[in-house]
Amino acid sequence: MEQLVRVKYCKDGPIKYISHLNLAQVFTRTLRRADIPVVISNGFNPRFRISFGPPLPLGITSTSEYLDIRLKEEIKVEELTERLNLELPQGLKILQAKIIPSSADSLVKVIDRASYIITLKIKEKLLDSVTKNQEDELRKLKQEIGKNNKRFLNLDEISLEKQTKNGVKMVDIKPSILDIKVQNFKSPILKLSLEIRIGQQGNLNPQYVAKAWISNFADNFDIIQICRDGLYVKGEEVIEEVI
Repeated sequence: MEQLVRVKYCKDGPIKYISHLNLAQVFTRTLRRADIPVVISNGFNPRFRISFGPPLPLGITSTSEYLDIRLKEEIKVEELTERLNLELPQGLKILQAKIIPSSADSLVKVIDRASYIITLKIKEKLLDSVTKNQEDELRKLKQEIGKNNKRFLNLDEISLEKQTKNGVKMVDIKPSILDIKVQNFKSPILKLSLEIRIGQQGNLNPQYVAKAWISNFADNFDIIQICRDGLYVKGEEVIEEVI
């Protein structure tokens, strides 16, 4: 009897630089090596019946990615998780798996928002002025960061150049930004939490948001890391995690 399993996995380290297409190939090879009984599609070019959530931009890590695997026969999710983790390359790890209804909508269809942690570092030119009179300057800087974040969220438009099939054009990314908050600041590291629209509404690269936020702060920060820490489905009243 066929079974549909939804898998949650993380992506970290050098493997964050592989494309979505290459990631699909990695999972296909892993499923073969782990001898997982995956349903194969019919037609001229048969493929494993697996489907992913919204693509993760190159260079971004994640603790919350999802994959649906359609199996030919029933298998315990604990066994599936163990067998896959034994074969997956470093940087990929199955965190959780559960059986879902065979008629469930695809991940790309249901996921409509994502959250990220953006880690920034103060540039040397600003850090030098903070170090000279640390306590007073840090207090002022924290206040400035808070004010800057409010200014950023209150902008009517956040436009940037984006490469399209028809060339470069200006795009307003503001409608895709749901929220951005200062999560933590411990000089010289600043962490922002970002929530954006995603999926069928479009896939905004969080790097664009980070760069726009920094440019609104006199370019005084460098991007250290961006990590996707959540993918969500819009419920009737609340946003619920996929798993």
